[in-house]
Formats: sequence, C-alpha cells, structure tokens
Amino acid sequence: MKPRVEQILEDLEQATVLEHLQIAVEALRDHYRVDHVVYHWVSSSGEQYGCGTYSPEWAQRYQEQEYLRTDPVILGCFQRFHPVDWKILDWTSRAARTFQTDALKYGVGNQGFSVPIRGPNGQFALFTVNHNCDDATWERFTEMHRRSIILVAHFCNQKALEFEPGRKPEPAQPLSPREV
Repeated sequence: MKPRVEQILEDLEQATVLEHLQIAVEALRDHYRVDHVVYHWVSSSGEQYGCGTYSPEWAQRYQEQEYLRTDPVILGCFQRFHPVDWKILDWTSRAARTFQTDALKYGVGNQGFSVPIRGPNGQFALFTVNHNCDDATWERFTEMHRRSIILVAHFCNQKALEFEPGRKPEPAQPLSPREV
C-alpha cells in the first residue's frame, strides 16, 4: 500500500481542474492531522489566488483588512527562499500583533510552517501548514514532516501553474551570438 502523501500526489497529478487542488489540500490537512493547509499565490501585480481550509469568513476578513500588506508570514516569507517556521518571524509590530489577534479569533492556529515558492513572471506563492498546539508538539511535527511538506508545496505550485496558462513562463529567448 502506498504512503498517503504519495497517493495524494498521484491523485493531484491526474487533476484537470483547480477544484482538484482544493480536494488535495483538504486531503493533506487530514493526512497531517492539522487544522489548516493553504496554497496562496500572489502575482507581481498583487492578484491573489488560493485554496485551503481557512474559513470563508477569515478569507473575507483578510481581504477586507488588506492583511496582505501587514501579514508577518507573507512579509517574512517574501524575504526568504527557505521554509519558515512562524516562530522566527517578526511579530513585534502593532500591525503584526493586531493581525495575529484577529487571525486567532477566526481559527487560524498559533503555529505555522510556510514554504515560499518563486515562479515564472514574478509569481510568489506560499504553501502553509497551520495548527494550534504547543511549541514542543509543533517542533516534533515539523521535524517529522518537513521534507514531505516541501515536496508537496512545489508539486501544488507546479499543478496550479498548469491550470493557469497565463501564469506559465514566456518562451525563453535564445541567446544572441554576442551573448553566447
């Protein structure tokens, strides 16, 4: 029998519409036994796309409050290439504390692990696993699942790009003889 993550990736590989990405995200949440899994994409122009298990009320609140501008996870991950445990992010500003208080009210967990992804044409995406638990439990979880989360994050991004032809890279221009 195949490991559950491998089966989810195989199912996602067969996906033909964006809704299948949502199904995979929900399956991953159940597999990891966490509160939330989210794939969030932001274009260089600020356009957003996402699928995940946060409540629709939180998604609406996030957009209404323009938290994209103050969310420590977005800001911190935009500056990094490596996966980020939320504990290392800067939560000291007033805006960050306000965001965190609001997020907790809407069921966002106190722990998180996000994988920043850079893609074609300035694409920036995040794949996040989020849960409410103590630090020791979260540390054990991230140690156990870090590799598979990174793999899943990039696989989800690749699949999302396949569904959105406008987000694929421009054809590469060949080098001129002088550049060669």
